[in-house]
Amino acid sequence: MTALERREYLEDHPVSVVHGPGGKLHLVDGHHVSWALLDLASRGIMEAKAPAKVLADLSSSGEEEFWRIMRERNWVWLYDSADKPIQPADLPLRLRDLKDDRHRSLAWLLREEGCFEDLDQPFQEFYWARYLRKKVTVNDNRASTLRAALLEAKALAHGEDTVALPGYLKQHAQNPHTEISKKNRRRIDSLESGSRRR
Repeated sequence: MTALERREYLEDHPVSVVHGPGGKLHLVDGHHVSWALLDLASRGIMEAKAPAKVLADLSSSGEEEFWRIMRERNWVWLYDSADKPIQPADLPLRLRDLKDDRHRSLAWLLREEGCFEDLDQPFQEFYWARYLRKKVTVNDNRASTLRAALLEAKALAHGEDTVALPGYLKQHAQNPHTEISKKNRRRIDSLESGSRRR
């Protein structure tokens, strides 16, 4: 993206935050954009700043009440990358501490291929990642591995066992299952190079 394209993208995709106990900000959505901004800032390309949408001010609540509300409003995903339940205390405190979930990335690529509808539903891609984790092996972030995994995932996306997943589409909306879009091929290359920089 050019500098103008990056600015326009950020304006159209603000991160979502909640004010927690003591006024501490909790990032609810926009983790990938925020991580990318930190990476770009570390390379001197741009500042790590993004517009934010405040979903709620829960700064006057206690810890227990805060996390109860976060769960009720579906603003927190309390599972690790192996889909095992975790506690709020187990959540990373900094973006740099986030673990790489290759199946979550695979789910995003699958959505970008038009294999399921992009809904305004919290954690939609996490449900798809949970499904894909049981079906598709992704051992590393090499471009060849990710391309093969994406083609395998595309072949599974419209099966009977995906009907209950959010955004399910009976038919593929874009490219044939035997192809990967040019945009996603570039993204896969960037995922590989990004993992080398970590």
